[in-house]
Amino acid sequence: MNIELKSLLLTRYNPDKHLALKEELESGESHSDFIHQVGERLETSKDNDRTIYQSAFVVEDLGTPVGYLFISSMVRDEVFLEYAVLKEERGKGYGSDIVRETTDYLFQNHNIRSIRLDIDPSNKNSINAAEAAGYSVDEEEFASRNFTGRMQFVKDSEYYVSKRRSGK
Repeated sequence: MNIELKSLLLTRYNPDKHLALKEELESGESHSDFIHQVGERLETSKDNDRTIYQSAFVVEDLGTPVGYLFISSMVRDEVFLEYAVLKEERGKGYGSDIVRETTDYLFQNHNIRSIRLDIDPSNKNSINAAEAAGYSVDEEEFASRNFTGRMQFVKDSEYYVSKRRSGK
C-alpha cells in the first residue's frame, strides 16, 4: 500500500526492502526504534489485510527515505500518529510536512473525528510541527493519563467541530 501525500510518499514498511533503515535504527542512530519494532511486527504478521489504522510506513521524498510513520488503530473514530524523521534528514522541515500532509490526507479521505499525537515535552521541533499543523495540547487528557510524561496534542476534523458547535 502506497499513499501519495502532497509532497511525500508513504510506503508500507517492509523489513527487507528497508534494510538500511533497519540497520540505522539498530545502531542507535535514530530515535525511531519504536516505529521499526512496530512496523516489523505488523508487516511480518499473518494478518496482512490490515486497514490503514494498523500500518507502519516509510516516508519518502522523491524516492529517498526521510522518516517513519505509524498510524494506530482507530478508537472511537480517533487516530493516533507516531512519526520520526531520520537523523540525517532532521532540520529540513520533514517533521512538519509529515504531520500536516498526513493530517490533511486522513481528514479528507477517512471518516474520523480527531487525530492525536503523543510528544515528549522536550521535543520542541515536534511540538512546533504539531502546532503549525493546527494541533493543540489536550490539557484534560494530559492531566488524566500522564503516565508516560508525554504531552498529548489533538486536532478535530472540521466536520466534527462544526457539528459540536451546532449542537447536533
